[in-house]
Amino acid sequence: MAEKKQTFTYYLKLLFPFVKKDLGLLFFGLFAMLITSGLRLLNPLILAQIIDHSIPDKNMAQMFRYGFYFIAVVLLSGLLSYLQILLLSRLGIKIITKFKGDVFSHLLKLPVSWFNKQPVGELIARVESDSERVKVLFSDLSITIIGNVLFFIGGFIILFILQWKITIYILPAIILCGIGYWFLFKYLNKFFRQIRERYAVITAKITDYVQGIQMIQALNQEKRALKDVEKASKEKKKIEVHTQMIEYSSQSIFSFMINVVFIIIVILVSAPKIIAGTLTVGILIVFIQYIYQLVWPLMQISENVMQIQRSFASLKRILELTELPSEDDIFTGTQIPVFEQEIKFENVWFAYKENEWVLKDVSFTIPKGKKIALVGASGSGKTTTVSLLCGFYPVEKGRILIDGVPLSEMNFREWRKKIGLILQDVYLFPGSILENVRVYNDQIDEEKVQKAISIVQLDEFIRKLPEGINAELAERGQNISQGEKQLVSFARALAFESEIIIMDEATASIDPQTEAKIQRSMENLLAGKTALIVAHRLTSVLDADEILYFSDGRITARGKHNELLQKSPEYQKLVELQMLKVQDE
Repeated sequence: MAEKKQTFTYYLKLLFPFVKKDLGLLFFGLFAMLITSGLRLLNPLILAQIIDHSIPDKNMAQMFRYGFYFIAVVLLSGLLSYLQILLLSRLGIKIITKFKGDVFSHLLKLPVSWFNKQPVGELIARVESDSERVKVLFSDLSITIIGNVLFFIGGFIILFILQWKITIYILPAIILCGIGYWFLFKYLNKFFRQIRERYAVITAKITDYVQGIQMIQALNQEKRALKDVEKASKEKKKIEVHTQMIEYSSQSIFSFMINVVFIIIVILVSAPKIIAGTLTVGILIVFIQYIYQLVWPLMQISENVMQIQRSFASLKRILELTELPSEDDIFTGTQIPVFEQEIKFENVWFAYKENEWVLKDVSFTIPKGKKIALVGASGSGKTTTVSLLCGFYPVEKGRILIDGVPLSEMNFREWRKKIGLILQDVYLFPGSILENVRVYNDQIDEEKVQKAISIVQLDEFIRKLPEGINAELAERGQNISQGEKQLVSFARALAFESEIIIMDEATASIDPQTEAKIQRSMENLLAGKTALIVAHRLTSVLDADEILYFSDGRITARGKHNELLQKSPEYQKLVELQMLKVQDE
């Protein structure tokens, strides 16, 4: 986004799509605000009539009538004020709900590579806190600044009509007041920014500590974590106290000085007129009342303008997220994928950072219905190969072909529907086993889930649960074992009718006793499927149709298990290490 385009009008145009469906709420809210401001301006005029006419004439009937008008105006303005707050607050909530939904929708479409670089806590704090500041534009801020502006303009017009000479005398003081308050809040803005930054740090720290609570407890670092959060909170509190002291003391001084200056000017200018009989006491009181009523809105307008600037700054930060290129921008293929023969990696190169190649000229074929295994040391390129096949990253050089058609030309979402991805760290959502298997896809009925559960041999575990398939899982499945988590992920891949099963270190965290059951479940899962398996434990790939040995981003050996034992010293060494590890266990 070009800096020159980041104007008030530019932001309003961006926000208009979120408002246009609720223009009725906006119109009635603003109409109520207009009437409220007008009614608030009437009471001093009513009071002037009582002082100048009803009291001198000793007209009690007239006095009661004006008194009734006074009370009616107060009640009606209070009712309309409540109505405007209700309407505009509702509008703000509706807008920000839609706004957050659109932001979240875009976040879901961002490439995996972007999320790998973002601290989760900071991202959450950014979206939540900045979205709430944008909400202020349509609710609290719109109510106060529009109401204040309307009231100030209306009051000033009335003063000018009543006594334009006196009004001209106080005009310079009004202008100086606005300018002074503007500079005050511009000075305070840097403190407000520091508060927001500290808030983001605190939120990020709390999020990280909650996610890592098990490790914190295991290492007895609860006090250290608490101390860390408290330190950040104290720093934030210190800045807040300092800011509030400056803000409130400045407001008090400004208010006192302005009121005194205004009243002195009014009295000095009006006193000769009252003595001469050209100005009534009632009009003088109207002036004094209006001055009292206009000073505070004037100060608030200056503050509101700064708040608008902060809201637009938050809006800018959120828009930076929405303007990031999504997967739809990166992967532009449209062809519907058909997989009937083979998947082919053809001279594939890939780097996460420029010229730091993770894959170097990788070529291999996965025939349909076959099981291909990737083995090798950590960092050799196995997981990257899987990520490329899933379409999480575009290939730098070379091609991935599906039945001869480049993956880059295919609709990546349709391609992913064919893939069942099973990772070492299975992600399970808070919810039932049923919902975790079908991942909230209502098109997958319970019967299909039950069948998938039976095939992967998870049914024995489920029968032991009082609620069966509807048993609730804790966040990330913390109330079930690692082996049971894997079986849930197996069932998930079956329920989604995945043609291609990709397993990335799926058995790495499973104990040897559980592994035997997992292997049987894997056989059922992979029956008739095309499989790509990244293996830490070689027991899961001994029957693979082909084993590819990765080293430093290249395939240095390939063949079946027995073939590699004969011709690859690196593979031999890997097998020996595996055997020693099994003996130790």
